[in-house]
Amino acid sequence: MTSPTRAAAWTLLCEFTKTAALRRHALSVEASMRALARRGGVADQAELETWGLVGLLHDFDYERYPTADDHVWRGMEILRQRGWPEPIIRGVGAHAPYTDIKPESPMERAIVAADELSGFVGACALVRPSKSVHDLPVESVVKKMKDKAFARAVDRGEIRRGAELVGMALPELVALVIAAQRHIADLLGLAGAPAPELPDQPPPAIP
Repeated sequence: MTSPTRAAAWTLLCEFTKTAALRRHALSVEASMRALARRGGVADQAELETWGLVGLLHDFDYERYPTADDHVWRGMEILRQRGWPEPIIRGVGAHAPYTDIKPESPMERAIVAADELSGFVGACALVRPSKSVHDLPVESVVKKMKDKAFARAVDRGEIRRGAELVGMALPELVALVIAAQRHIADLLGLAGAPAPELPDQPPPAIP
């Protein structure tokens, strides 16, 4: 593969991930990654797309291989077999702390910052009366992080580590992720209405 495309990434994601919720998580992390790329000064369109592809693919093997013995390892193996570029493979691997792949590049650091927090922001939006990310305050997300009974599967330590890795205060990172998800809130089911059925072709990326 000489030039990976978003369409190819979506096809791969859909091949291994049948659950709509996991596909929407991939889209939400992609949106956060693209926002982090722009914040980091990424202006080249190809590089911006690469950051987004890492977000889209970071969990593509999870539904089929959900354990730490397989998840990420199998995904990286599949990507290599299919000729995906090594920076994308490393980015996918770097998001899981147990791989011991140290996040070194800005993109690898960003996927740590984007992953857990994107899911957590969505969970915070869904418990609001509006069920919408459009009126979700930053302070509400930060406060919910202290509630260990809420979204207990989300690793708060990884969220804080991600903020440190990208050099952002936690409220600033939360604000960025909220803003990114607002662009695709309808698609994610975070605009006060049920999410639509996802298409076979990749939905539009955030602008």
